[in-house]
Amino acid sequence: MGNMGKLQEFDITFKDNKVVYSPGDAVSGTLKITTAQALLFKDIKVNCQGFCGVTSKIDDTAWTVEEQYFSSTLSVADKGTLKQGDHSFPFKFLMPG
Repeated sequence: MGNMGKLQEFDITFKDNKVVYSPGDAVSGTLKITTAQALLFKDIKVNCQGFCGVTSKIDDTAWTVEEQYFSSTLSVADKGTLKQGDHSFPFKFLMPG
């Protein structure tokens, strides 16, 4: 998106703030955008990427093997204009089983 000066806030919050999601889980949240003035946009997308890791030790945060198994892009708004102020776009991804 061009001209970030018009953008005061671009923030993603997740509904349940989990670190690890299991297959079949839903990842949902809200994209919050605050604009200083009206902003034209082509589209607004949220991309969710999932990685699975393998570790040899219990409670080890350093993965030895990491592999992307999931990548999904969701369009939360089509072409248009954001008025000045706050905007919220809910989104939801389902983890593959």
